[in-house]
Amino acid sequence: MGKIRFGISLLIGGIFSFIICFFDPMRVLISKGASMTSDYSIGAAFFYFFLIVLINGIIDRTNKRISLKPEELIIIFGMMAVACAIPTWGFALNLIPLLPGVYYYSDPSWKENFIPYINKMITVNNKDAINWFFEGLPKGYKIPWDKWILPLTLWFILIFSVYLLSILIMYFLSKRWLEEERLLYPLTTPPSELSKKENSFPPVMKNKIFYIGMLIPFIILSFYCLHVYFPSIPQMTLNKTYLIFRRTVGLNIRIAFEVIGLIYFVSLDVSLSLWLFFLLFTIQNGIFNITGIGKATPEPWAFSGIEAGYECMGAMFMMVLIILWQERNYLKNVFLDRRNIFYTILSIICFFIIVFWLKFAGLKFIHSFIFTIFAFLTFIGITRVVCQSGTPYARSGVVPAGMIINIFGTEKIGANGLTALGFTSPWACDLRTLVMTSSANFFALGERFKINFKKIILSSIITVIIGIFASFYSIIRTSYKYGGINLGGWQFTSYVPYTVKWVKEYIIHPYTFGKYEFSFFSIGAILYVILNIFRLRFLSFPIHPIGLTVAATIPIAFTWFSIFIGWLLKFLILKYGGQKLYKDLQPLFLGIIIGSFLTGGIWMLIDFITGQIPATHPVLGA
Repeated sequence: MGKIRFGISLLIGGIFSFIICFFDPMRVLISKGASMTSDYSIGAAFFYFFLIVLINGIIDRTNKRISLKPEELIIIFGMMAVACAIPTWGFALNLIPLLPGVYYYSDPSWKENFIPYINKMITVNNKDAINWFFEGLPKGYKIPWDKWILPLTLWFILIFSVYLLSILIMYFLSKRWLEEERLLYPLTTPPSELSKKENSFPPVMKNKIFYIGMLIPFIILSFYCLHVYFPSIPQMTLNKTYLIFRRTVGLNIRIAFEVIGLIYFVSLDVSLSLWLFFLLFTIQNGIFNITGIGKATPEPWAFSGIEAGYECMGAMFMMVLIILWQERNYLKNVFLDRRNIFYTILSIICFFIIVFWLKFAGLKFIHSFIFTIFAFLTFIGITRVVCQSGTPYARSGVVPAGMIINIFGTEKIGANGLTALGFTSPWACDLRTLVMTSSANFFALGERFKINFKKIILSSIITVIIGIFASFYSIIRTSYKYGGINLGGWQFTSYVPYTVKWVKEYIIHPYTFGKYEFSFFSIGAILYVILNIFRLRFLSFPIHPIGLTVAATIPIAFTWFSIFIGWLLKFLILKYGGQKLYKDLQPLFLGIIIGSFLTGGIWMLIDFITGQIPATHPVLGA
């Protein structure tokens, strides 16, 4: 094994990180399609990585000296994975339209109950800058960057601190998760297999079953997309929703090939818990709906219902607290290790930068402090779920902003504090993807390929800086060129009004301590403990409690059926074919995963080149 050319890896990884963060939001906005960077599936990273591996294999055939080594490929993939968490639903596309949008979309009610409480320094409040952003730049005028410099600088300080702390937390936790708990990290399986070399190309790419797997999603999804271009081709239905419980609850049946492929590499008890608890939560919601049990509040981002959402959040917080308690001695040793003291101090600094930034935005110190703790407990919880369950689509049941409101009540938080909580939406609410989760997978790959963790930290930091600036520039430039109201993405249509609406509702209608909400939070926490005890006492207990933490969320509602199919296929293969057949079929399911994202990437390019609007949607996360 030769020495890793770290500089080359950083250069290539940085270039592709820029491509992802610059072009994906632009493509989403112009083609009005969905994103390949919007979820934990990191579809753009898989798409570009497969192309890199293919080109690298061809180069290796002609000149082995300049071809990339497996470790170098892993650094490139890890950087792209981190980049995927930044440009769209991870942060930037949520943030940029919000800064001028709170003024552009304002009505008399906003001006009375929201606008006065905004810290103007964190928004773009110049009239021309606002109007041109949404309506297009007048001929002969330039983008008013000077109006954006201050708010973007302030937001950069916040989000860089959030991302750096996220990376460092995973640095502290990863060794334990990898070496002692032996988490599977299913999302790292495809890049691991594609990075291996045997006569220039990965062994899996010499297996015919791998290509059969790739063809399955390619043929079916391409046929689906062709209907968009040629309506005479029969339309293929890949998802259908059935209304149950007197038409009050929708049960979505959807085929997501990438989910089926990934679930094959997940333990049966974990995958079983995801779809089983989803069905149980669906039954609960249905019963509540037809009996009239339930409560309607402005609770932000609780799209699956307050009851089920808080049950999931209770289970998630309990899971994280149990993990941290079990790892307390390990973490103490890691924090105080002389080799890590710099990272420990840096983590504390980042934490308090976030706290004081939120205080600057309008929250009181105690609320900022607790909110930050809640936010990172949520980040750790979702990261744990993705690393252990392999689900590429996940979200928390409720969000930290809602929990803070239900703990302290609106009067104690105040109108300025509630408004500041509204501005946490871009990075702490719609948690469809996180830098923490991508960096966790990056560390797992680093451990597998013996890459120094400090190099992974540096690579991730460089990616974060590139990603933030590339995303900011791309979105602002595209918006001024075409006019935000002419672009796609719900961030330019419903996102800003939705955010303002729930903040305004809390300002107008005071709420006290949420006894109702936290009763369900307690139920979720207790159920998690009971299931965890059962699992520890009875080794053959078939249900893992991790499903309780996310099963009632919209991403699982869209993917539960595909999770079920993946679980069922693995169950039948192990039952009737044993470990040998399971291992023999692994290339098939790897092919299904890669084929899904490759198909999504190919049609993404076709749509962008042809100008197809709205774009095709061949992959759930594309």
